[in-house]
Amino acid sequence: MSADGTTTPHPDAVVTQTLAAVEDPPPDPARVRPRKKRRLPPAVTIPLVFVLVAVLGGGAGVLFIRFRSVRIEAAPEGIPTATGGPAAKLPAGRTWLSGAWSGGGISIKRIDGFGSWRGQPTDVVTTYPAYDTWEELRASEWHVSTFDGYKGRLAYGLPLLPKKEGEGSLGDVVDGKYDDVWNAIAKDFEKNERSDSFVRIGLEANGTWFPWGATAERAARYKEAWRHVHSILKARSPELVFVFDITCGKALEGGNNRMDSLNKLYPGDDVVDVVGCDHYDSYTVKSRNAAEWKHTLRPEKAAGLADVADFARAHRKKFAVPEWGLTASNKDGAGDNPYFIYSMYGFFQQNKDILAFENYFNEPDEYLGSSLWGPVQHPAAAAEYRKLWGIPPARTSY
Repeated sequence: MSADGTTTPHPDAVVTQTLAAVEDPPPDPARVRPRKKRRLPPAVTIPLVFVLVAVLGGGAGVLFIRFRSVRIEAAPEGIPTATGGPAAKLPAGRTWLSGAWSGGGISIKRIDGFGSWRGQPTDVVTTYPAYDTWEELRASEWHVSTFDGYKGRLAYGLPLLPKKEGEGSLGDVVDGKYDDVWNAIAKDFEKNERSDSFVRIGLEANGTWFPWGATAERAARYKEAWRHVHSILKARSPELVFVFDITCGKALEGGNNRMDSLNKLYPGDDVVDVVGCDHYDSYTVKSRNAAEWKHTLRPEKAAGLADVADFARAHRKKFAVPEWGLTASNKDGAGDNPYFIYSMYGFFQQNKDILAFENYFNEPDEYLGSSLWGPVQHPAAAAEYRKLWGIPPARTSY
């Protein structure tokens, strides 16, 4: 499929169906299947949002969707802009790895295009396997091999269960019933020389929009499943870097403490290399001014960015924000919000001593509308991002 096709990952608080668009599909296009990711807002239930899917070809077509345009939002008043303002006071040059989900199709062309646009190459690219069924997850090598030749590293979101109902349980994972799947995935990393990838096992642990999403009641089983999958991957590919992450601003269902998503779901110091969270400028954690940003860092009912960074430090781990981005105002986000971009950069600088990587989630589809490039849906925020991330890194390392 051409680069005009799009994929649909997810917003911070909307139930979504996600599809992996393909540019230059592999010989077996039947293996390129949709990725589905679900997200619910804190304390809010939203009806399911369906996206249109077109099937190309005969029996084994490539699934894709094309994005519908999102209203370009006006910049809020009284915030820093790319032409001046407080952003100039921030330290120049990052020291962490930085990348993106480039949107519009999974390909080297898209992620390199994002790097060229911002003025600095990306160090990390976001990718996910197809996982409708166990067989699809097992055969999803393309989501690794398509980046052959990419000079950066992969941030690979690994599902613990397929989307299709009745396809097993976390207990089955613990009992080793699907060890062949995890061995196949480890082999894919090894075969494609991606054994330095960041692997987000059971990503967004507290995200009950996923079939593996944990509640307080399922916390113990989630940790057991996480540790079991880790043991299989680690034995086969010991250089992989393992990431435990949650959704910031989302309380653990059934919990009684704002920090339960971290304290009850953390798999253990012996198996985790990086602690992180995904964060979007939407719902209860919009950041349009200093007061809202302060609340975003430590929400009163859930763990926030600063809480996760503190947790990583306490456990002597690296920190990451594998997904972060704007949200269109018609999806209960703050829209074109340079203040959010500026604040995130400042937060990254403040935590650069432990920050391993961060990836901007550049998704044009209307369910999220976070795109800064290809297309530009938020021009003021895009200019702020280019100003800050276009500065040559002081150094980059993990």
